[in-house]
Amino acid sequence: MRWTLLAVLALGCGSSASRQGYSSTYSPTPELSPASYDPSSTGTVVDRASEFVFEGGRIEFEMRRDGMRVVELARNRFAVPIVMHWTFDALENLSASGPLAGVAVLPSSGKPNGQGSWVVLTSYEVDDYTRTFSRVRHMHARFGDPDARPEPYAYRLPYRAGKTFTVLQGFHGTFSHRGSNEYAVDFDCPVATQVLAARGGIVVAANAAAQASGTTPDFLEYRKTNFVLVLHDDGTLGEYMHLAPSGVRVAIGQRVERGDELALSGNTGFSSTPHLHFQVMTAATDGYSALSFPFQIAVTSRRVETPVQGRSYAGWE
Repeated sequence: MRWTLLAVLALGCGSSASRQGYSSTYSPTPELSPASYDPSSTGTVVDRASEFVFEGGRIEFEMRRDGMRVVELARNRFAVPIVMHWTFDALENLSASGPLAGVAVLPSSGKPNGQGSWVVLTSYEVDDYTRTFSRVRHMHARFGDPDARPEPYAYRLPYRAGKTFTVLQGFHGTFSHRGSNEYAVDFDCPVATQVLAARGGIVVAANAAAQASGTTPDFLEYRKTNFVLVLHDDGTLGEYMHLAPSGVRVAIGQRVERGDELALSGNTGFSSTPHLHFQVMTAATDGYSALSFPFQIAVTSRRVETPVQGRSYAGWE
């Protein structure tokens, strides 16, 4: 399943596609020298918005003006890095003095809903200070540190002892396990099955508000599925998806240990039947895709193996 978000924003209008201008009818002030110019604290904020909003944080944007210069900024409020692809277009009364598209790695905020450092995306010059100016922003984002790589680890089955479920779709599954989900595993858990942590870590993001499921492209968006993301000690993320509405059982920032209950399984997002999707992943460097990593599970106290599509596994821990 591909997790992406496209935000087409008019200034000050949330997710609306209409445009709002900003007045430039002021007395221009002299430009500061580059050595003294701090775009995160200098000038006047003329636009502030939040996108990619889930339990645990959001991405914040600011547009600041100082004299004839306008700067675009972003910061991360999740306790995990984010890779974001961004584009600005439809400029009115603005001339770009920086790139109009790019990829930014937004550093972790250090704690849930914290304040990460501001990252400068681009800048413009106002063409005519007597006229309003505007632009449109687009963005895609992925959770995770693009440099994270998994350490060897035998993951536990993500459900209780005494439960037996079949792998509906394994590594390289033809329905949806390609690209960003290449090494994901889908267990045929019925709705309301207790989902347990396959590995310990910190809960860094979650969504419990999604209600429906489907296989059309719009269900690929993060907001259309319920999920829990657990940050492992090696920097990778354990991704538990398609959870039941209001089915998340952990708090953001909580440390969970192997076998702790995380949520209830469901059938939300890009899904054709109730199941639990689990994978080990992080963000790729393009802001669109994820890096999905192969992993092994402890199928008994003495045997560790790669999960196989069509095979049933009995919980034992």
